[in-house]
Amino acid sequence: MTLNELRNLYRENLLVEAIIEPSIQEGSWVVEFRHMGGGFVLLTDVHGEECHYADLDLASKSAMAVGFQQVRIENQ
Repeated sequence: MTLNELRNLYRENLLVEAIIEPSIQEGSWVVEFRHMGGGFVLLTDVHGEECHYADLDLASKSAMAVGFQQVRIENQ
């Protein structure tokens, strides 16, 4: 889902938390959100492709742009 779509879900209190995880692509990160109804929703671009971030700061800023004040980082 795009940033704007995720903001709408956040405003409707449908997102529980923001999580940053290592991407399948070595050295990059993805941002996902735990949905109130269960499951996870990935932050994607307008073409539906996962957004990949080279550093945690950029990934965190995107997660917080949805509305969250804190973000959980998974270092699997």
